[in-house]
Amino acid sequence: MKQTSDLESNSLKLRELLEGPGVAQILEAHNALSATIVEEAGIKGLWASSLTLSSTAGLRDNSELTMTEVLDTLESITTKANIPILFDGDTGYGQFSHFQQLVRKLCMRRVGGVCIEDKVFPKTNSFLRSEGQELAPTEEFAGKIRAGKDAQTDPNFIVAARTEALIVGLDTAAAIDRAERYVEAGADAVLIHSKQRNFSEVQDFMAKWSGRAPVIIVPTTYYATPIEVFEQAGISLVIWANHMLRAGIGAMQNVAEHIVERGTARDLEDSIAPVKEIFRLQDADGLLEGEKVYLKQEAACSAIVLAASRGSGMDELTKDCPKAMIPIGGKPAIEKMLQSMRAEGVRDISIVRGYKPEALNPSGVTLFDNSEWASNGELGSLSLAKSALKGEVVLAYGDVIFKRYILHLLLSSDAPITIIVDSSRSFIEEGRTVDRVHVAGPPPSLYEESENWLEAAGSDLTEDKTTGEWIGMLRTRGEGTELFRAALDEVCAGPGSDQKDVCAVLHHLAQQDPRSVRVIYVQGDWVDINSLADVVRSGDV
Repeated sequence: MKQTSDLESNSLKLRELLEGPGVAQILEAHNALSATIVEEAGIKGLWASSLTLSSTAGLRDNSELTMTEVLDTLESITTKANIPILFDGDTGYGQFSHFQQLVRKLCMRRVGGVCIEDKVFPKTNSFLRSEGQELAPTEEFAGKIRAGKDAQTDPNFIVAARTEALIVGLDTAAAIDRAERYVEAGADAVLIHSKQRNFSEVQDFMAKWSGRAPVIIVPTTYYATPIEVFEQAGISLVIWANHMLRAGIGAMQNVAEHIVERGTARDLEDSIAPVKEIFRLQDADGLLEGEKVYLKQEAACSAIVLAASRGSGMDELTKDCPKAMIPIGGKPAIEKMLQSMRAEGVRDISIVRGYKPEALNPSGVTLFDNSEWASNGELGSLSLAKSALKGEVVLAYGDVIFKRYILHLLLSSDAPITIIVDSSRSFIEEGRTVDRVHVAGPPPSLYEESENWLEAAGSDLTEDKTTGEWIGMLRTRGEGTELFRAALDEVCAGPGSDQKDVCAVLHHLAQQDPRSVRVIYVQGDWVDINSLADVVRSGDV
């Protein structure tokens, strides 16, 4: 919720953009979500376009969207965003009295200003049959501007007059004449519109313009012109009028076609925004923080990431950082993991560092330092973070790159202890040493989802006893977390614990109870970084 200090007049903010030095830019938003994205990008103002507002309602840009419908959307935006809106008011919804009503209601909803165009009601979009469109009489439109200025309740409210003279084929002189008359009537700014593919027509207007009011442009058709050219010409405000909606349309079409063609969203998840990003933009964290205060609820799932190792045989890559910090696609491996965890709702994350701890310092996590990482191994690292091993916990190796659906599958299990196993057995042909597992029952078919249980685990399992490879990810919940903690203590108390790993704890659990560790199978879509070749392969995951 906005604080009182945030409620500075949006009209004043918009006026400062218009009248400030240089050229300002605002970007189209068609709802509160897109407005939030624009604001987060650092843009200082919004354009509420009649084209995009109509499109999101499934209507034509022909004055089919009612004033009431538009005002509801604008109110939702001003409630969420803290940057001003310049509203595309078309022709003002009728005659001067309709425009006065609009201005009053916009001021009530803290909209920064309105832009109206000198066409007759109902309007038609400027790029449709433009040569045949009719302009309103100059004096009639000037009277509408005076009426709007008389109706405003915020003294800084902006009324911008948009002339379509160039759109309908009139010359620069006619456009100048109309613009000058509108400023005399009280317009705070002039919007000069053009359908040309370059800036020359508007540039000619600016060369002949008196400068009596700021000039706004909408370079939809001459988008390639550098902003420096606009500034040199004396433009005050540039509106990118429909780009947010157009970007969304292309992305949605691609997703729809992908799902139709492949019948699954499996390969889409890493290329589209996670559901958790929607929650973030909605400020769901604000609700979660409130729950901590008023409901005393804790996070549903936490995580422990083991990232102490330097890695063997990777001297150049890990000279100055641990293996988990090796860049994959321009981002440290562990950051990709953290991003996936947070996208799946895992927020309370602990990381155990060891080698070069100063090089591994992500924000928003709890850090444990294992200064003896080279001698006490994985179990030494895990024991240091045992205080975080409570409730529902994901345990993962920090050098594992995976597609997010794998974590999603892990979190969907209702078993007390669950591990992810790759059944492809590619490591046998490649001669890699891995955490081999033996699972009850025959090898799975593709996308196997039936219940499977771990019977044995260890790198020394024979080939005929090897069902697959544990990928270094597990989850415990409820009594499973207590069972895992007890098994960890027992293995650590035994001989040679400094040479053992988490796989030994899983083996210990399976020997105690053959139905204590649930197995979920995958086939590929992950990489454990142990070589330069693995780094290269990780870019495809």
